[in-house]
Amino acid sequence: MKITAILENSKLEKSLISKHGLSLYIEIEETNIIFDLGPDNSYIKNAHSLGIDLNNADTIIISHGHSDHIGGLNHLNEVNKHGSIFLSSNSFEPHWLKIGPYYHNVGANNTLPQVFISRIKFVYADMEITKGIHIIHLQPTSEYTKNLFKGDKKELDDFNHEIVLVVENKKGLVIFSGCSHHGIVNIAKTVLTKFPNKNIHAIIGGFHLIGIPIINTIGKTKEEVISIGNVLNTMPINLIYSCHCTGTSGYKILKSVLKEKLHSFKTGGIIVI
Repeated sequence: MKITAILENSKLEKSLISKHGLSLYIEIEETNIIFDLGPDNSYIKNAHSLGIDLNNADTIIISHGHSDHIGGLNHLNEVNKHGSIFLSSNSFEPHWLKIGPYYHNVGANNTLPQVFISRIKFVYADMEITKGIHIIHLQPTSEYTKNLFKGDKKELDDFNHEIVLVVENKKGLVIFSGCSHHGIVNIAKTVLTKFPNKNIHAIIGGFHLIGIPIINTIGKTKEEVISIGNVLNTMPINLIYSCHCTGTSGYKILKSVLKEKLHSFKTGGIIVI
């Protein structure tokens, strides 16, 4: 399995684009997956620079309905007109980020379902796309959310639109999580429950330790982040690749706890598992 970060908040080379968002290109034998599409067409530009033909992807998975992950869907037809698109049926609800008294729209273009009506496969429950490649539909929770809201009434977001990708690998399970709004520990525990007697070889994605993305604040206390790291250290996890909404401060604290188990994953980076 080969994973390339085609868009992330930071980058390895000056020629690439970095933006607040996430998009990964995953090559698994005969299956190619685009996991999340970033906020705009930056993932397309980076893929071209990296020599990746996105038309070779047969599967597109969108982890949740926030614009930094689903916004690039507006441009998908420019590079891929055939891949099946998997996302939660709740992804196109209005979504909001509250900063002070103000609500900022962080949702998707709700006209897109009609544009991609023949390609979208809404996810209502856990499913196996093909042998060994699974989508886990997470149960709603608002335990980990303070400033994110949904719907016309702007209710606290319970993230009924968040899904994760799990790939069975010879070395164990590989989990892909866009933002981990359900909490990365909770997600890892959920996956281990659904795949008994399996270990997690790698977790890849954002852990939502960031507070306000624009100024890269940390959204949890240092003690809370250390606790997350300590719990992850007790679990059967070999490797962790963190990026995007983990944030710089959150990553540094996690690194102090997880040490060599934790690695950063930047735009242009490649993981071979």
